Amino acid sequence: NSQQVLNFIKEPEAGSKQPISVWDCCAASGGKSILLYDLLKGKCNITVSDIRPAILCNLHLRFKKANIKNYQYFIADIANPTAPLPATMYDIIICDAPCTGSGTWSRTPEQLYFFDVATIATYCQLQKNIIDNAFPHLVKGGIFVYITCSVFAKENEAIATFIEQKYKLELLQQSNLFGYD
Repeated sequence: NSQQVLNFIKEPEAGSKQPISVWDCCAASGGKSILLYDLLKGKCNITVSDIRPAILCNLHLRFKKANIKNYQYFIADIANPTAPLPATMYDIIICDAPCTGSGTWSRTPEQLYFFDVATIATYCQLQKNIIDNAFPHLVKGGIFVYITCSVFAKENEAIATFIEQKYKLELLQQSNLFGYD
């Protein structure tokens, strides 16, 4: 399913602004950035960040295998309003937000056993904090891509509504991607 989340983004038209600036603000090992790089035929400047230095080491290896050489990266807790963020503006921000992971429980059923419903509220607040700190870096008319691997409406539809209302954005695409038959 992670390979489906950016399908609505198309290659830039000839003569359009080149290259597109992209920030993957919760990049993890970089899968969404690699996908977007491929979708945009490399016509983008990518910046990636994550709170975990070790996971960015994995990203560097994956980018090397994907032949992505020119990119920026930094380590930051985007949920922290005092985190030092670059003063850069981006055409596209990808926010694959930390979440309960409930959409992956078919692969990790032990997570369901240990799940505490109260963590939904904790993750929702974390997601809003990340959005609030990342959003000011989106150019006017840019695309903010919000992604989770959660099945809970509070982490998905409710957060989409939060983004629409607080930042006066137009919802372009909203989908539940099901990875099972």
